Amino acid sequence: MTASDPKQGARGQILPLFCFSLVVLLAIGALLIDGAGTLVLRRKLQNAGDAAALAGANTLQVSGGLHVCSTVSNAPPGAPRQDIIDAVMASLAVNMPSITSSQVSITCPDGQENQAVRVDLNVRSTSYLSATIGLSAANVSTTSVALNGQVTGSTYSVVVLDPTNSGWPNGRRGCPAFLISGGPTLVFDGSVYVDSACTAANGGAMAANGNSATVTLGTGALIKLVGGYAPGPLTITPSPTTGASVLDDPLIDLESVPYGSTTCTGAGQSQPACVRSASRLVLNNTTMVLQPGVYIGGIQLRNSSIALLRPGIYVFDGGGLDIGAQASFCSISATSTATDCSSFATDCPDATCGVLLYNRGTASGSNAMGQVTVGAGATLKLRAYDDRANANQYYEYRNLLIWQDKSPAASSSYAQPIVQLSGGGSVEISGTVYAPQGKVLMGGNSGGSGGGNVNLLLQFICFDLEMSGNSAFHFFYSDTDFAKPRDYGLIQ
Repeated sequence: MTASDPKQGARGQILPLFCFSLVVLLAIGALLIDGAGTLVLRRKLQNAGDAAALAGANTLQVSGGLHVCSTVSNAPPGAPRQDIIDAVMASLAVNMPSITSSQVSITCPDGQENQAVRVDLNVRSTSYLSATIGLSAANVSTTSVALNGQVTGSTYSVVVLDPTNSGWPNGRRGCPAFLISGGPTLVFDGSVYVDSACTAANGGAMAANGNSATVTLGTGALIKLVGGYAPGPLTITPSPTTGASVLDDPLIDLESVPYGSTTCTGAGQSQPACVRSASRLVLNNTTMVLQPGVYIGGIQLRNSSIALLRPGIYVFDGGGLDIGAQASFCSISATSTATDCSSFATDCPDATCGVLLYNRGTASGSNAMGQVTVGAGATLKLRAYDDRANANQYYEYRNLLIWQDKSPAASSSYAQPIVQLSGGGSVEISGTVYAPQGKVLMGGNSGGSGGGNVNLLLQFICFDLEMSGNSAFHFFYSDTDFAKPRDYGLIQ
């Protein structure tokens, strides 16, 4: 009997080793091939979802239409508008043709003031090797959120945009861009930014030429000057900061105000800007209820005239706005039966009342841009534009009160007309005054109404600014009552 061969006992051991190795190789292959495929699918889904969310956001801002994702104002908002859903699906059909509606969720996300579109995609990846080792294909999910609207507010009461123009005529060089003239007492609850780079030696970005003016800032508010400071006898608490960075025009991306050339038919405060008056409208000892639209040649109120403005956009196409010292100019709701401005608080409630006064025109000629002038004794009671009073149209103009068009731009040979407001008489106005190429003059004597403080919920964004007279102005700050810069793009 021969001894057994020890090698024969090792026969067959390579088979289980091979099977185990094959499982390992398949697992590695599944990880490499199927895992890579999942990553590629995720990237494709994310790109397609981002493009679709942007397509929906682009549709969100429809000129003259609804500027909200959902017409149902809930918290969170309701279902998206159908045209937004159609835009999202059309984009996906181009960038991800294989996707089905059951794999897509389109919503209006909470926390973005109904100004964003969210697209969620959920697709199962393709399995090549995973199934051979008992693994199922992975679910791939992506989220894309695109914003198109005014969501982020501001912290400033004043932004003066004049950068300084040394070659321009005296008084228009931005030296100073913010001038305090006379002896007003000013309180700003929000910060003040002045873009002028004018040095103190040349007049400063901000200066005073009175002998009794004072400026006080609210808690946390600052005055920031790009250039220097020439205070004269002016007292400011706390002192301005010089050498600040330029603050770009926060409202530069606002869509142009709609401008129509057809004749208006009926009242309809929500209709686009059509022509209400083909020539300058002059009121002389007359009371009139005005409707929004285009007023070619502007509006003038003489003597004790009263103009009551229904909600909407008022376009002064040349000629500007001239409110005499004894006249009254007030906003009312769409249903108010007021005949004067005595019950402004009840005739113009929040969310159902408000106007935008838009001043435009050419540099010269019969259609030249006119000055906005409010006489020192006038009654001026206006609530800024509110889209909620206008069937949710033109959301981006909410809280704009006066807007002077940036064209024609200021130059060495041309200065836009001044926007001249007064704190005298009876004044109650709120919102943002926006004149990116024009000067705003805010004046008043004897404290305005009744000799006391003039309390205004106003924000100024303008090329130059001058505060004059001897009134005591308190400019309150409220983010929810001022125009908001537009924001656009993917936020998730």
